[in-house]
Amino acid sequence: MDIVSIIRRKREKQELNDEEIRYFVSKYVRDEITDAQAAALMSYIYINGLTADEILNLSKAMASSGDMIDLSEISENIVDKHSTGGVGDKASILLMPILASLNIPVAKILNRGYGITGGIIDKLESIPGFNTNLSNEEFLKNLKDVGVSVMAQGLNLAPAESKMYRLRNQIGCENSLPILASSLMSLKLATGSNKIVFDITFGKGTYIETKEEARRLAKLLIKLGKTLNKEVVCLISSISQPLGTSIGDVLEIKETIMALRGIISEDLGNMVEVLGSLMISLATDNKDLDENTQMIKETIKSGKAFDKFKEMIEKQGGDTNYVDDPELLPRSKYIMPVLSTESGTVESIDTDIVGSIAIYLGAGRMKNAESVNATSGITLNKKIGDMVLVGETLAYVHTDDDKKINGTTQQLKEAFKITNKKINNNSSYIEIIK
Repeated sequence: MDIVSIIRRKREKQELNDEEIRYFVSKYVRDEITDAQAAALMSYIYINGLTADEILNLSKAMASSGDMIDLSEISENIVDKHSTGGVGDKASILLMPILASLNIPVAKILNRGYGITGGIIDKLESIPGFNTNLSNEEFLKNLKDVGVSVMAQGLNLAPAESKMYRLRNQIGCENSLPILASSLMSLKLATGSNKIVFDITFGKGTYIETKEEARRLAKLLIKLGKTLNKEVVCLISSISQPLGTSIGDVLEIKETIMALRGIISEDLGNMVEVLGSLMISLATDNKDLDENTQMIKETIKSGKAFDKFKEMIEKQGGDTNYVDDPELLPRSKYIMPVLSTESGTVESIDTDIVGSIAIYLGAGRMKNAESVNATSGITLNKKIGDMVLVGETLAYVHTDDDKKINGTTQQLKEAFKITNKKINNNSSYIEIIK
């Protein structure tokens, strides 16, 4: 058996057996297969797809390529949420302390961000001192002590998934549904979750363009979950604009802190409530989603979720002074307004444009070795359905590079479509698939 013959078999649309898939995964992890060879195989998978058995075997092979964490001693029901991503998506960060404050343990093992969707690890590490490079023992201890723990996906935990995640983004295979399904499920296998909510977003600025593709991915994940004896629920949602009001690590942490204090944009608040209520229903006997939503509102209103966030930050070495006063967090040298040249109502915000600008400003990375400028990014002053007058501020550009100001402010203005028509700002599509 050799990698070239495996590549050829997939090129000829043949089904790979478990032994061939494990050969590829194990050799790739040990760098005995080149990125070029792995890219060729992934490209043929992208073109020709995978069978249900291939997806199952790839999931298990990626999960077992490193350590497996057993969380059964923490709770018999370990619920997790995983998102396919979206510009400005900080729902996962908010849900961690919210659920932990309701005595639902939350274990997050994550990659750093790539492309236009930022990474939770990068965002949390913008708080000075916060450490995600934990050992498995430290991770489990934090989970026992605080009820929530966050760890960067290291070389010892599903390393094959991590390598394939980066590579598929680099070669334009980021929206391959079979690879996505295998990747997402492998992480849950490696981290011990047995009840999972997959947040599948579609539209501009996401990996998945259409509702139909999102549904296909949801069905793949649910079928895969049943085979693996895991309860899976998928939430499909449209992304017609960036989620919340900020894009960029420090900016999103500031928004997260304010949201935990009860100051939250409508679209972000709705997403957190829907996802959180589903997670509570999986983790407990309470299946009434409306009651669960009320529990989420109450734990935010009482300050318990905010206190749990502080506890999580402190436990992992972060300076909680920055949580108490987020204005202490660093900011960009230049913060420039984007002014409207029209009056009317915001009809749409091109998320692709916003995400691309954020990357150009340094708020995202497109290569493994690229660093992220934690303070750079975009804040939105207007959202879909908001009225705007000529000269009003649509958004702000945050950057340390004065050469990037003029071009980005003009581009960002063009991302806003202004109309004289009446706009329904509650038109986002949400579907729950079980």
